[in-house]
Order: sequence, then structure tokens, then C-alpha cells
Amino acid sequence: MTIFQQMPEDTFIEQEVSIEELKEEVKDNIPPATVTAIKRHNDMIVKINVLEEKIDELSPFELSKLEFCYNKLEREAWKIAGYFKSQYQFYYGRASTERGNSYVYERDVNKRNINDSNYASRKVEGANLEHSGIYEGYFVTWRGIAQSYAGMQNTLKDMIKAVKVEGGEQG
Repeated sequence: MTIFQQMPEDTFIEQEVSIEELKEEVKDNIPPATVTAIKRHNDMIVKINVLEEKIDELSPFELSKLEFCYNKLEREAWKIAGYFKSQYQFYYGRASTERGNSYVYERDVNKRNINDSNYASRKVEGANLEHSGIYEGYFVTWRGIAQSYAGMQNTLKDMIKAVKVEGGEQG
């Protein structure tokens, strides 16, 4: 018995993404293009899980089809990562802008001294950096997911080569 035969069946099952949980986590609306990318991602996950249930019996063509699915999955993951990166950069830039505006307001309008104005402006900056950090975390996560899908494509290419070396058709 190999290590793969001892593992629980759900060890390698790809997980779908909940759009509603994501909206709640980022405290923001997600644009329609990103929602569409997530839905396509989830649809491909379902197809991949069906194929991977019988991975030991797949023909070279079916392995190629699985590789194709991972390619599409990678593209959707990069689209999602791109959205999170743009939001991360938006809130990061906004933090600096609002800190500067807050500082000027505190000095000019509220007539606060330098230290008090600086402290107040950091509070504004911190709120935006907190929001930016959430997006940065999701960006890094989705970038890693996309890269892992690219790695899976390479693994499938190796599997196809192995099937050919072992004598042709699998199944």
C-alpha cells in the first residue's frame, strides 16, 4: 500500500470560494468582473475534482484535459489576484493621502500643534492601512494559488510523459 492509498479521500480536493464570505471579510463590494472570475474558478474546481477522483485511470487525453482545466483555473486566479492587488494599492495610497489631508486640516482648521496633528493624522492613516492589509493578504494568497495551478500543469505534463514511457494508454 502506497502513501497515496492511505490518505483520506478529500486530501486533494480543491475548494470552492464563497463570494459572500469574501465580501464580508474585505468589508467591500466585489466588482462584477471579479465575481464572474470567482464563479468561473468555482466551476472549473468542480470539473477538476470530478476528473481527479479517477486520476489513476485517466488516459493521456484526459490528463491533457485536466492540464487544460488547470490552465483556465490559473487564468481566473490571476484575474482575482489582480483585483486584490489593485485594491491593496488603492487603500495603501489612500492612507498617505488622507494622512496628509488630515494633518493639514488639524493644523489649519482645528489649530492643533504639530504633535497633536501628527497623532490625529496617523489614526486616519492606520484605518486605511488596515483595510489595505486585508487586500494585500488576499493578493498574496491568490498569487500563490495561481502559481500552484501552474505547478500542477507541469505535474500533469510529467504524468503524460510517464504514461507514454510505461507503454502507452492508462486505464
